[in-house]
Amino acid sequence: MSRSVLLRLAATLVLITCVGHTVGTFMEVPPEQIAMHEALTIMKKTMIPMPVGAPRSYMQILDGNNLCTSLSLLVSGVLLLAVAGLPSGEAVQRVITVVGFGLACMAVLSALYFFSVPAVFTALAAMLCLMARLAPR
Repeated sequence: MSRSVLLRLAATLVLITCVGHTVGTFMEVPPEQIAMHEALTIMKKTMIPMPVGAPRSYMQILDGNNLCTSLSLLVSGVLLLAVAGLPSGEAVQRVITVVGFGLACMAVLSALYFFSVPAVFTALAAMLCLMARLAPR
């Protein structure tokens, strides 16, 4: 399989993960999940002093972190699409390597802290990136 195809497949997996993560971030919690609503209420009320600027609630910090994760996935996916069509050079190889290792780390963290779907998707994307380093253009 060519490097271009491997990178496009990796990008697709990353962008699907991005969409799933973003949608999941803003999904409503069903009303029957009372414990979850209680936890969310506490997170919204608990203010954390910030080193600079106004205090933020735990919920605001979590939402910001989730948006940063979605943005990181989006940038990684678009970057893979961008380099997929470029001729293989040292800079392109470095980009592929860095994104691949970043996705591998994200896969491990997803497996440890979240659930299997994003872990599998990002792990597969990481493997495709690293395979692309060795594949012909």
